[in-house]
Amino acid sequence: METIRTVLENKGRDIITVNGNIAISEAVAIMVSKAIGALVIQGSKHPEGIITERDILRLWNEKEKIKDMPVSKFMTRKLIVIGIDDTFLDAMTVMIRQNIRHLLVTDGQKVAGLLSIRDLVKERIKGNEAKIKLLDDILASEKTAEF
Repeated sequence: METIRTVLENKGRDIITVNGNIAISEAVAIMVSKAIGALVIQGSKHPEGIITERDILRLWNEKEKIKDMPVSKFMTRKLIVIGIDDTFLDAMTVMIRQNIRHLLVTDGQKVAGLLSIRDLVKERIKGNEAKIKLLDDILASEKTAEF
């Protein structure tokens, strides 16, 4: 069964981390410039939280001015993580059950990556394309063998 390690090897392990004191407006600028949907809020030793595009959109309805407030005020502190050797199905199950679109990946005590639901969908499509190609090749070789 495909593991998250494989997904991260294909996707890459780059994570954009920020200090919890940066302003929401700066977080938005980073997410837009990097075309990403989440930032990991890094503490002195470990991640302290995550802020996502969904979090920021929810804030937009609040009456107070948020653009200059620190992301640490709004980040999700309860990090939901998955191990690097867990399966693709494990990751999908966690995301669906927790109703989240971003999942922090750990390798022991170390952060190994950040997955989005889009990353998992791309990986699944790529896997299906490879299977379809293999089946096409098998069918083509069977047709050639009939003559």
